[in-house]
Amino acid sequence: MTMKAYLAGPEVFLPEAAALAARKKAICQRHGFEGLDPCENDLVPGEEPSPASLFAGNLRMIEACDLMLANLTPFRGVSGDIGVAFELGLAFAMGKPVFAYSNDPRVLRDRVMGGRPKEARRGRPFHEDGMAVEDFGLPENLMLAEAVRRSGGAFLRAEPGGGALPLTDLSVFEACVAEAARILRNRSGSAGALVEQRQAARTNG
Repeated sequence: MTMKAYLAGPEVFLPEAAALAARKKAICQRHGFEGLDPCENDLVPGEEPSPASLFAGNLRMIEACDLMLANLTPFRGVSGDIGVAFELGLAFAMGKPVFAYSNDPRVLRDRVMGGRPKEARRGRPFHEDGMAVEDFGLPENLMLAEAVRRSGGAFLRAEPGGGALPLTDLSVFEACVAEAARILRNRSGSAGALVEQRQAARTNG
């Protein structure tokens, strides 16, 4: 049975969202997954798109997926899209393995500091706004990065040394899909077993 992968990402806001989603779904298919595009969520027949209907449709799609592929490339700020962050947490709580990626090679600390000199207090960097900056060398906020790790997934980002890639560049996405296929194939051939393993891990701490 083909595993279903929910495609979480800010690409839904692009003018060419449908074309990009089709490319992502084709990549998923090549690696043995069925990509679920949130723009194609199953609204109740006759229901007009609204915050309530879109939320409910995306929720049903996340519930139906076996794993999540989350694009956490910085969007309108130094971190990933807040909607994607919510969906990632939801998938984690449901026991789904989450695989994340970013087209920006920098860790969160470097994005926040933006190349400014690092003022250290008690061993922590501080931003010019007077507040401390998370400094764990992670590609995203620790709650997101840890959720990915503890779900049994992986977090990939663009190669260090280069600039950030545009949202339309799917090279890191394809690497993420390939890694998901490798990990899940090696771990278990059953999506149900994966969920049971994930839930058991949470129960046992």
